[in-house]
Amino acid sequence: MRRLMAFGLLLVIVGVVVIFASTVLPFVKLPQTFVKKGPSVKLNENITYWIDTWVLPPIDVGTPVSVDLEGAQPGGLTIAILPSRGSEVIPGSRPLLTDALNSTQQRLSISKIAPVSSEYTVFIVCIRNNFTLKIDSKWSPFYTLRVYLYFGIGALPVGLLVIYYERIKERQERIIREAQG
Repeated sequence: MRRLMAFGLLLVIVGVVVIFASTVLPFVKLPQTFVKKGPSVKLNENITYWIDTWVLPPIDVGTPVSVDLEGAQPGGLTIAILPSRGSEVIPGSRPLLTDALNSTQQRLSISKIAPVSSEYTVFIVCIRNNFTLKIDSKWSPFYTLRVYLYFGIGALPVGLLVIYYERIKERQERIIREAQG
């Protein structure tokens, strides 16, 4: 088998696998744990507060979500977990969680049920405090694979074109050999 034919075949196989992986696997949901320490900047005299944000993959409605937020000292932490779409909070949607640690509270541990099926954006406002956040729920660990769909869609026809070109070239060479011999 010629190299160009093998390359085309490889592109077709990779294209099919990537299309499958990027469309089917993001729907497979497994128990996951999201852990972050923060804030993402060092607080000092000039920077006394910081807002960190992260986006969780889609969580289905009715799925239990466990949130543990622990500060280095009491108070100074506010958390909001809001339904979002494309990293934008959905206006008018019911939040999963909004809470603030009071001046005597150093830890928040709460379980909630997801109010809607969507991505969830996590906001933490920390004022002169460091934190550890842990969220347990069920979402797809393969959710980020969906961005490769266009690569798979592109690789498939390119691979088919390479195979088609190689077959035409092979036929032309065979006809030339028969004509000369």
